[in-house]
Amino acid sequence: MNIYSHAQLNRSTGAVGLRQLFGTIAGLMLSLLLIFSSGAQAELKLNGSAIYQDLGKQQFVAALFVDDLSNNANSIQLQQSPKRMEVRIINDYSKRRWLNLWMQSISINNDRESFSGSAQEVIDIMRAPKSAPKRGDVIEYLFDPELGTSVRFNGTELIANYPPEVFNILLRTWIGPIPPSTAFKAQLLGDSIDMDADELLNDIQPQSSRIALAASWMAPAPEVASSQPEAELAPELAPELALEVPKENPEAEAEMAAAETTETDAANQLETEKTDLASSVQATAQAKAEPLTDSPGAEQEEEIADFNLSEALAQRDYTPLVVAQIYKAIRYPNRAADKNQQGTVRIGVTINRSGKLVSAITTQESKYRLLNQAALKAVKKAAPFPELPEEMKADSFEVNLPITFRLQ
Repeated sequence: MNIYSHAQLNRSTGAVGLRQLFGTIAGLMLSLLLIFSSGAQAELKLNGSAIYQDLGKQQFVAALFVDDLSNNANSIQLQQSPKRMEVRIINDYSKRRWLNLWMQSISINNDRESFSGSAQEVIDIMRAPKSAPKRGDVIEYLFDPELGTSVRFNGTELIANYPPEVFNILLRTWIGPIPPSTAFKAQLLGDSIDMDADELLNDIQPQSSRIALAASWMAPAPEVASSQPEAELAPELAPELALEVPKENPEAEAEMAAAETTETDAANQLETEKTDLASSVQATAQAKAEPLTDSPGAEQEEEIADFNLSEALAQRDYTPLVVAQIYKAIRYPNRAADKNQQGTVRIGVTINRSGKLVSAITTQESKYRLLNQAALKAVKKAAPFPELPEEMKADSFEVNLPITFRLQ
């Protein structure tokens, strides 16, 4: 009996054919829908898709596209052909939460040697979007054997030509030894098909405003127009009227008065038009000078700007210590084992700087109460934990840890 393992599921030839059939159909549909995908990447096949759930809600749908379909994680990582990880956001994220999600999973699925060599590139990728992910956003991480790793946000390429190994660091967060759940990994590897996930890939599309926002990040900064027009905005509309009319002619005087009124009205109209036009020019210049912003309440870039290389390495070193300590405390409930109960429980763990356990909550339950209770019990039994390294500047450390109970 193995307390914690991620066993590969065997798949019959018929299942492979079914996966390939669904992959081909879904890949074709997505190729037509993703008008902003490059030609080479658009031809990739859908290997599998899965929905990431947290706190009882669907958070995003993940999809893995490859050139050669496979249900073997190592084989996919070794493929020297184009690959693409695609994320379609279902619920809004903050920048900090999005960063933590990736960094925690990267830390527990990559050894220090492989991560340290590409840590700065990983940080760059996390910082590349200037906006926190919002519902409908599409984030793509792409691998090309000749061009390396690149990142697209709602169709705009933000990073290109990064080392190829960066892609596999990200890929291991989905199909590595400790994925979000065994079901999540199995679906991406094509061992099972989640029709809801495949449907969401078609349904979730970025808003036009978000597409434009992403494009604006890579556009050259506009020049600021002067607040004052450099030249006259329009010629005078009414020339002076010189009327020589005898004063003793009442009708002529009335005509002259009417002409003067017309002259005054025309001059006033000219001034109004000049003022309105000047205001329009100034407003346009101001709008061009201001950067495009996201919806109210969106996080600013400064939220994760202070996350640096030393902190990333410290977090990578600290996270496995916490994980190992918790895994050692896991006990498979006898009654659950007797009933062949298996599943993944994800626990949100918060630790203060001294290593004290602040909280432990279930963010994703398995179908079985015994397993859910055993996961929480293991976290509490494992406490206290090592002190946070000095390089980690936050007041506390949070990790969303998957605990898988699987019998062999």
